[in-house]
Amino acid sequence: MSETTAVPLSNDTIFDILCRTPFRSVCRFRCVSRGWPDLISAPDFAAAHRSRHGPLLVDTGYFRQEKPAAGRDMRLMDMEGNVIRVIRVVGGFGITCSSSLDDLIAVSRGPSNGIHVVDPATGEVLLTCPPMEVKTLEVHPFIAMARYEIYGFGRAISSDEYKVVRIAKDKRTCEVLTLGDDPSSAWRRTLPPPISVPTDVGSPVAVNGIMYFLADETRETLLCFDIESEQWKANMIKGPRKGNPLEMRRKTAAICISELNGALCMVIAEKQDSRSTNIWTLDDSGKINWIKAYSIPMTPYTSRYMPLMVMPGGGKLLLQCHGPAQSVILQIYDPRTNTSTHVMKAPKQLGDRIAICNFRFHRRVSANN
Repeated sequence: MSETTAVPLSNDTIFDILCRTPFRSVCRFRCVSRGWPDLISAPDFAAAHRSRHGPLLVDTGYFRQEKPAAGRDMRLMDMEGNVIRVIRVVGGFGITCSSSLDDLIAVSRGPSNGIHVVDPATGEVLLTCPPMEVKTLEVHPFIAMARYEIYGFGRAISSDEYKVVRIAKDKRTCEVLTLGDDPSSAWRRTLPPPISVPTDVGSPVAVNGIMYFLADETRETLLCFDIESEQWKANMIKGPRKGNPLEMRRKTAAICISELNGALCMVIAEKQDSRSTNIWTLDDSGKINWIKAYSIPMTPYTSRYMPLMVMPGGGKLLLQCHGPAQSVILQIYDPRTNTSTHVMKAPKQLGDRIAICNFRFHRRVSANN
């Protein structure tokens, strides 16, 4: 009987097969062959895999019992809402980063409890940031229930360094930590923001090396922090609407900022006349030019929308929808028909904030807790 000779597959063939393979299987295949980890860890493979399967949705607010003793879980979902991985006890109370941060997720650990940074590829906590010391707790214990500080997480363009920015509202203190440094001694104090920053309107957003904060005075003005230089920009950015600030505030249900496919956007929920959520994007021409990208009608049972991403092919928008009793669902909005449909496979009990993770199959930095 003649022996069968095995013909090895070329690297190009293996690359193409793995690009078609689901996320969970690719993670397991890293140990199949000695050369596969390098192939799977390459940035061009991550880009090719993402072009076929899309980015991942990250839910950090899930817990398996009503009052979790150990903490909340992080769930990774594909674009159809299928849960493909659960990372135990690394979740929290909200996402503190924007979707421009490809492979790392910063998670709030609760009011006045700091944050930690998680690598979803390994489930490892790369950094734990304790909260700032609050001396006023001895006099006013209830302050522990308020958001005493706000955290931002972003990446500098030139150095490619990830940095955590934290601001204490009462002292207007601003500090910066580079991921990989010792959090117990490496915080660098910078100049405080030029005006007060609210700690109750959601997290800042990092886009293209700039971290944007909603300002306290009108909440339609943005403060800009350069992540590379760790300096506040002199000029603030005004929001898209023009008119009397008091009148605009009276007509507004909520304002927040987010990132939408690489651009900063301001989400304004109107409560007068026909209730709608207007999504404005800031163009990258160097001029302060806001474009109304979407105007989404709101049902009587919808409190607000948060845009997650423009779907492949353009046009349709993936939304996080906040409904009655603080329930959260995923919807896809079609501007051509002005209608929204549920993402049917999405799990129940979603957290308050969903993020997009442009997943990479390698770890960029070493853990340092």
